[in-house]
This record gives sequence, C-alpha cells and structure tokens, in this order.
Amino acid sequence: MSTVSRPALFVAVGVIALGAVGCGSSGNNSSSKSTTTASSAAGTTTGGPNSTAATGGTDSIAIQNFKFSPDPLSVKQGAKVTVAILDAHVRHSVNADDRSFDTQTIDRGKSKSVTFSKAGSFAYHCDFHPFMKAMVVVK
Repeated sequence: MSTVSRPALFVAVGVIALGAVGCGSSGNNSSSKSTTTASSAAGTTTGGPNSTAATGGTDSIAIQNFKFSPDPLSVKQGAKVTVAILDAHVRHSVNADDRSFDTQTIDRGKSKSVTFSKAGSFAYHCDFHPFMKAMVVVK
C-alpha cells in the first residue's frame, strides 16, 4: 500500500479544483443549492455552494503563491473563465479595476467563473491583496 504525502494531496486537490466549473463558495457552508450571479460590463460572475455551470469552452485562471496565472489571459468574446484558488489557507477575490466584474470572496480550494461578453482589456486585482494584479484580453 502506498501513501500520499500531504503536499502531493493538496496539489492533486488543487488540480481537480482548477478543472471544476462554478463550484465556488461565498463563505456559506450550507448544503442548500444557491447561485450568485452578477451582471456586468465584462460579463457575468457565477458561483455558490453546490452550484454547477455549463461545461465546455472554459478558460482558467489559477491563483497560487499570491499570483494570477496566466497573466495576461487571452480569450474569445463569450468565454467563461473559471478562477480557482490553489493557495492554502488564503481567500482571494478577482475584481476588475473598473468594477465591471467582481467574484466576491473565493475560499481556498474553491472556484468561481466570469463570462466575458464584451471585447476589451480588463485589468483586475485581488481586493484582499492589492499587489496581486493581472489582465484578461477579450477578442
């Protein structure tokens, strides 16, 4: 029988979380089905306990070691971008500098999605850690 070290397990869980779509949490641990949706100039933000979103055509942003990756991320108009937290013991958010989208709090190991319905360049940051900055380019 082989054993898996804790760091390896966290990496495996993080990779699984990165592939998940719309399984974010707003800090509520209830098992009731709910979804948070906010329309914006950039698009729509979705997530919530036990929420699911349509699959296919999903681009991803990983937050690890207090950095957004990739930076910049280039996507097509209408793309759904899933943001996954891979940092242990840390909450983050993804908010457009112009406030056209806002994921609210994303707990560690969770993810939320933003759909970009309009073309343009969208600078964003983490409200909790203002030094964390990146860009999404929508074509």
